[in-house]
Amino acid sequence: MQPVVSDGVLAAFADVVMRIAREIDPNGPHGLDIVPLTGTEALVMRWVHHNPGTSPSAVAEATALQRSNCSVALRSLVAKGMIERQTAPDDARAVRLLPTPLADRSVEKLHAYWAERLRSALDDDQKGFADAAELLIRVEDGLRRHPAAPVSD
Repeated sequence: MQPVVSDGVLAAFADVVMRIAREIDPNGPHGLDIVPLTGTEALVMRWVHHNPGTSPSAVAEATALQRSNCSVALRSLVAKGMIERQTAPDDARAVRLLPTPLADRSVEKLHAYWAERLRSALDDDQKGFADAAELLIRVEDGLRRHPAAPVSD
Protein backbone atom coordinates (compact mmCIF):
# COMPACT_ATOMS: atom_id res chain seq x y z
CA MET A 1 0.00 0.00 0.00
CA GLN A 2 1.32 3.42 -0.98
CA PRO A 3 1.84 5.91 1.90
CA VAL A 4 -0.81 8.65 2.01
CA VAL A 5 1.83 11.36 2.35
CA SER A 6 4.98 11.16 0.26
CA ASP A 7 8.49 11.26 1.74
CA GLY A 8 9.02 14.56 -0.08
CA VAL A 9 6.00 16.18 1.57
CA LEU A 10 7.06 14.91 5.01
CA ALA A 11 10.62 16.17 4.48
CA ALA A 12 9.31 19.56 3.34
CA PHE A 13 7.10 19.69 6.44
CA ALA A 14 10.08 18.98 8.73
CA ASP A 15 12.20 21.53 6.87
CA VAL A 16 9.63 24.31 7.28
CA VAL A 17 9.20 23.46 10.99
CA MET A 18 12.98 23.88 11.42
CA ARG A 19 12.97 27.19 9.53
CA ILE A 20 10.07 28.50 11.62
CA ALA A 21 11.86 27.44 14.80
CA ARG A 22 14.89 29.49 13.75
CA GLU A 23 12.71 32.53 13.03
CA ILE A 24 11.02 32.47 16.43
CA ASP A 25 14.16 31.61 18.43
CA PRO A 26 14.22 34.09 21.34
CA ASN A 27 18.04 34.10 21.26
CA GLY A 28 18.12 34.89 17.55
CA PRO A 29 18.23 38.25 15.79
CA HIS A 30 14.98 39.37 17.45
CA GLY A 31 16.21 38.41 20.93
CA LEU A 32 14.24 38.83 24.12
CA ASP A 33 15.20 40.12 27.52
CA ILE A 34 14.96 36.72 29.22
CA VAL A 35 17.48 34.42 30.85
CA PRO A 36 19.47 32.90 27.97
CA LEU A 37 19.36 29.10 27.87
CA THR A 38 21.24 26.53 25.87
CA GLY A 39 19.21 24.08 23.79
CA THR A 40 19.58 21.40 26.46
CA GLU A 41 18.60 23.82 29.23
CA ALA A 42 15.54 24.92 27.25
CA LEU A 43 14.52 21.29 26.74
CA VAL A 44 14.83 20.56 30.46
CA MET A 45 13.15 23.83 31.46
CA ARG A 46 10.23 23.15 29.14
CA TRP A 47 9.68 19.72 30.73
CA VAL A 48 9.91 21.03 34.31
CA HIS A 49 7.60 23.94 33.51
CA HIS A 50 4.98 21.57 32.08
CA ASN A 51 5.53 19.01 34.86
CA PRO A 52 6.21 20.88 38.12
CA GLY A 53 7.27 18.60 40.96
CA THR A 54 8.90 16.13 38.60
CA SER A 55 12.08 14.30 39.57
CA PRO A 56 15.50 14.61 37.93
CA SER A 57 15.30 11.01 36.69
CA ALA A 58 11.86 11.64 35.16
CA VAL A 59 13.26 14.70 33.36
CA ALA A 60 16.16 12.66 31.96
CA GLU A 61 13.82 9.92 30.77
CA ALA A 62 11.24 12.28 29.26
CA THR A 63 13.83 14.35 27.42
CA ALA A 64 15.94 11.35 26.37
CA LEU A 65 19.01 12.98 27.86
CA GLN A 66 21.79 11.02 29.50
CA ARG A 67 21.52 11.47 33.25
CA SER A 68 24.89 13.23 33.40
CA ASN A 69 23.85 15.76 30.73
CA CYS A 70 20.51 16.29 32.44
CA SER A 71 22.27 16.86 35.78
CA VAL A 72 24.55 19.48 34.24
CA ALA A 73 21.54 21.27 32.73
CA LEU A 74 19.63 21.12 36.02
CA ARG A 75 22.59 22.53 37.99
CA SER A 76 22.88 25.35 35.48
CA LEU A 77 19.15 26.10 35.63
CA VAL A 78 19.30 26.19 39.43
CA ALA A 79 22.30 28.55 39.25
CA LYS A 80 20.39 30.80 36.80
CA GLY A 81 17.44 30.94 39.20
CA MET A 82 15.08 29.12 36.84
CA ILE A 83 14.53 25.89 38.80
CA GLU A 84 14.23 25.21 42.50
CA ARG A 85 15.05 21.83 44.03
CA GLN A 86 12.81 20.79 46.91
CA THR A 87 12.88 17.73 49.09
CA ALA A 88 9.77 15.65 48.53
CA PRO A 89 7.49 15.88 51.58
CA ASP A 90 6.85 12.14 51.63
CA ASP A 91 10.49 11.02 51.10
CA ALA A 92 13.46 13.09 52.29
CA ARG A 93 15.70 11.23 49.81
CA ALA A 94 13.64 12.34 46.80
CA VAL A 95 13.98 15.69 45.01
CA ARG A 96 11.21 17.60 43.29
CA LEU A 97 11.95 20.20 40.63
CA LEU A 98 9.85 23.33 40.42
CA PRO A 99 10.00 26.35 38.11
CA THR A 100 10.75 29.59 39.93
CA PRO A 101 8.82 32.86 39.57
CA LEU A 102 11.67 34.04 37.30
CA ALA A 103 11.06 31.02 35.08
CA ASP A 104 7.34 31.69 35.03
CA ARG A 105 7.92 35.33 33.99
CA SER A 106 10.40 34.24 31.30
CA VAL A 107 7.94 31.70 29.91
CA GLU A 108 5.17 34.32 29.87
CA LYS A 109 7.44 36.72 27.94
CA LEU A 110 8.46 33.93 25.57
CA HIS A 111 4.87 32.89 24.88
CA ALA A 112 3.82 36.50 24.28
CA TYR A 113 6.79 36.92 21.90
CA TRP A 114 5.92 33.77 19.98
CA ALA A 115 2.25 34.76 19.74
CA GLU A 116 3.12 38.22 18.42
CA ARG A 117 5.67 36.88 15.92
CA LEU A 118 3.23 34.33 14.55
CA ARG A 119 0.27 36.75 14.55
CA SER A 120 2.26 39.34 12.62
CA ALA A 121 3.55 36.71 10.19
CA LEU A 122 -0.03 35.70 9.37
CA ASP A 123 -1.25 39.27 8.81
CA ASP A 124 -4.35 38.57 10.92
CA ASP A 125 -5.35 35.61 8.69
CA GLN A 126 -5.26 32.93 11.37
CA LYS A 127 -7.60 30.40 9.75
CA GLY A 128 -6.56 26.83 10.39
CA PHE A 129 -4.00 27.73 13.03
CA ALA A 130 -5.67 25.66 15.75
CA ASP A 131 -5.77 22.67 13.38
CA ALA A 132 -2.09 23.16 12.52
CA ALA A 133 -1.16 23.35 16.21
CA GLU A 134 -3.14 20.18 16.89
CA LEU A 135 -1.34 18.41 14.03
CA LEU A 136 2.07 19.46 15.37
CA ILE A 137 1.14 18.22 18.85
CA ARG A 138 0.15 14.85 17.36
CA VAL A 139 3.44 14.73 15.46
CA GLU A 140 5.39 15.48 18.64
CA ASP A 141 3.50 12.80 20.59
CA GLY A 142 4.10 10.29 17.81
CA LEU A 143 7.80 11.10 17.68
CA ARG A 144 8.05 10.50 21.44
CA ARG A 145 6.30 7.15 21.11
CA HIS A 146 8.46 6.06 18.17
CA PRO A 147 12.13 6.99 18.74
CA ALA A 148 14.30 7.59 15.69
CA ALA A 149 15.60 4.55 13.88
CA PRO A 150 18.87 4.66 11.95
CA VAL A 151 18.42 5.88 8.38
CA SER A 152 19.49 3.28 5.85
CA ASP A 153 21.56 4.18 2.79
